[in-house]
Amino acid sequence: MKRLLIILSFFILHSSFFIYASTPDGRLFQFERSTNKNYICYDVNLKDGKLNLKEPVHAYWIRAEEGGEKKELSFLQFKFAFGYKVDSTRDNEVTIHLSPYKNLPIRILKRGGKWIALVKMEGQEMVVSKFFAQMKGESLTCLYVDVTGIANGKTVTKRINNK
Repeated sequence: MKRLLIILSFFILHSSFFIYASTPDGRLFQFERSTNKNYICYDVNLKDGKLNLKEPVHAYWIRAEEGGEKKELSFLQFKFAFGYKVDSTRDNEVTIHLSPYKNLPIRILKRGGKWIALVKMEGQEMVVSKFFAQMKGESLTCLYVDVTGIANGKTVTKRINNK
């Protein structure tokens, strides 16, 4: 038993596997904001075991400030703030763009038996796990977005500044 705990501790402390592995429900990444603890989940959407190329991602709220209630995005939230558009498709792989970040392609694909979201920022490819938007007070003005993920086995964060 002690040996098993040592092995598990090693993997938790030294492996990127636990950082970006999708959740049992297929979590690719989440989007958090500084205004509150609610966040948007982006899960892979499969159809008959394959990526649904028309709707590859299911985006929805987790209302952490309301007991963790799951709630669908409204039409306007999806269209202008937290939704996505499919840019291109290949066999079991798609490229999407989040609504407010049209210049940041996100590839959804299967790697090592797991569904991942892959972005390239500043010449570095990373498996994204989280977007965090720093808002200006309680307003709808976004100052910047930090994109966190794994690149070359290490956790990295890249910033998108609002122009």
